[in-house]
Amino acid sequence: MTKMRIKLRIGISAMFSAVLIPLTVLLVLFLYLQNARMAREMAAQSMDISGREVAEKIKMMIGGISKSVEIAAAFGRVEGERLRRPDALRPLLTQLETMPEAYSAYFGLHEDGSFYQAVRLPKGIERFGFKKEKPPAAAKWVLRVLDSSSGERRDTYIYLEEWNKAVKIERAAPSYDPRIRPWYQDALPSEKTITTDVYLFSSTGEPGITLSQRVRTDNGALMGVFGADLSISALSEFLTARSVGKSGMTFLLDQKGQLVGFPNAAKVTVQKDGKVSLVMGEDVDDPIVSEAVKRFRAGAGSQFTLESKADGSAWMAKFLPLVEYSGVNWTVGVVVAEEDFVGPVRNASQTTIIIGFVFALLASGCVFLLSRYLVRPIDALIVETDNIRNFELSKPVVISSQILEIDRLIGAVGAMKAGLSSFGSYVPKSLVHNIISSGSGTTIGGVRRPLTVMFTDLQGFTQASESMEPELVLKWLSVYFERMSEIIARHHGTIDKFIGDAIMAFWNAPLDDPNHIENACRAMVECKAALREFAESGGPPLITRMGLHTGQAVVGNVGSSDRMQYTAMGSMVNLASRIEGLNKQLGTTALVTQPVVEAVGENFKLRPFGPVLVSGASISIPVYELLGDGEDEQRRLSAWMEALTAYEKAEWERASQAFERYEALYPDDKATQMYLANAKQFAANGAPADWDGVLKFRRK
Repeated sequence: MTKMRIKLRIGISAMFSAVLIPLTVLLVLFLYLQNARMAREMAAQSMDISGREVAEKIKMMIGGISKSVEIAAAFGRVEGERLRRPDALRPLLTQLETMPEAYSAYFGLHEDGSFYQAVRLPKGIERFGFKKEKPPAAAKWVLRVLDSSSGERRDTYIYLEEWNKAVKIERAAPSYDPRIRPWYQDALPSEKTITTDVYLFSSTGEPGITLSQRVRTDNGALMGVFGADLSISALSEFLTARSVGKSGMTFLLDQKGQLVGFPNAAKVTVQKDGKVSLVMGEDVDDPIVSEAVKRFRAGAGSQFTLESKADGSAWMAKFLPLVEYSGVNWTVGVVVAEEDFVGPVRNASQTTIIIGFVFALLASGCVFLLSRYLVRPIDALIVETDNIRNFELSKPVVISSQILEIDRLIGAVGAMKAGLSSFGSYVPKSLVHNIISSGSGTTIGGVRRPLTVMFTDLQGFTQASESMEPELVLKWLSVYFERMSEIIARHHGTIDKFIGDAIMAFWNAPLDDPNHIENACRAMVECKAALREFAESGGPPLITRMGLHTGQAVVGNVGSSDRMQYTAMGSMVNLASRIEGLNKQLGTTALVTQPVVEAVGENFKLRPFGPVLVSGASISIPVYELLGDGEDEQRRLSAWMEALTAYEKAEWERASQAFERYEALYPDDKATQMYLANAKQFAANGAPADWDGVLKFRRK
């Protein structure tokens, strides 16, 4: 029965007929942009309103305190010497009650430096007065009197719960002279109320400003100065309650660009060498405010947008000047994150998108089912092609489709996968993988690159196989090659060829392997262990000799255009073969050369033999036996190093004794027998004049 098939282009046309989702997205995007623009305009309006409100409140605050100072000065001019009476402090306290923003009100007399002050105790203050102790819990006000009314000049603090209800009195010798304070000195040249720069209040040590005015008698003599304090912390507390949005901040700058108000009062001032100074707005410990002030003072205008360097978020900034009043010429700054206003719009747009998508999905159900029907076999084919690219060819292609073009493609991919699977059995799989992944063809030629080459050979297998049936020989040899090949491949090696019962393998080609030397050594160690396990499981006692060398070689394709072989050539390859043969002379199974040890020697246990000159070579090279990780191997290595060290130092008697002890532990070790014979001969007759410690081998 013939399967029904449809043209692929019909399915593609049907899928792309669903245009509802893109149109929905475009519509929601348009609405979002419009709403976001309106949200930004709303944010700008909110910032403007908040800034103007703060400006008006500050002017009212400063203006109220200034008027109070003017009234107090007028009162003082009328009272004259009666200001020294205790009842004269009552108006100061009344003034504070009507000025919640002010910290204290006071006056100092010019004649003798007498000083009278009413203080509103800040909430939670821990230290106050001469002893800097915590004020009584019930105390709300403090009256300070510095004069000689008691017959002796004293400085007195009277803590009040209310007028005429004292809870504590402190007295001390006077150390304060109002006439040298900034608020007093700054007021002397002018008839008007002036505002000082920021300085430290004597009673609390906190920074603040003072509005003060001088007072003269009717005949023009200087009577003194009246003043009222406004602390920086009060301004900051006021600004904290007037933020815009969730993250917005309002702050104050003076005409120099210094912060005089900030939600965090600790960031407004800095003390150095006992002096307090305002922090420049550009230097405040807040990256958004700092950047906003920097741009404002650089001429960016009164309103602009900036980007946070910390997270890339957008912030809006607004600056409004205060009308100069009583010497105060400040600027109100407002910053707020766009997200505070645009975020809700974005959330609403996301909700709209979700609703639109749900509607579009419901309306486009048939198209969705059709697209899934078309795409499913294509997705399966993509997985299969990725498997082919990664040379994962063990499983056959099992995909079906009623679409004619896809059905043909499935057949082609299945045939290609089966062919490549067979091809990979004859050539190195890594080479095939490299050819497939690169997408390039193959040509005759090679490249010079670092390689690590290993040769292996089964000891005595030729003689042992002569008495075995050919089928059994093939069976054991196939099992042996399978195990060895699996270990080499797992450690990123490439099998070059099988030569009878021998194997030639190399690392770092055709694929790059930055750890090719270490990987080759680990493969050699694992091959030794695998052969022991093979013999213990009932197989023939196979002994494999292995030689490993690293260096520069030429690797590439040799042969003809219609039949090539990927292999490595060069003197280092020949030397690796000679090192494998050297196992016969030394009675070892795994030898590596000095370049290998220099690269990864600290990661393996190695038994050195010193320099050797193999057959066919003109230059000697140190060789080492690659040992396992067991404790016995460590004891063996320690015993060997004791003997070899004495041998290399030409201490023949000590070397002979050490080698004899080693031979008693390992009686079948050929290398020990060779070194022991040399040591005894040299001990008896002396070493030859040309002896250089090199072991020379004239045959393979």
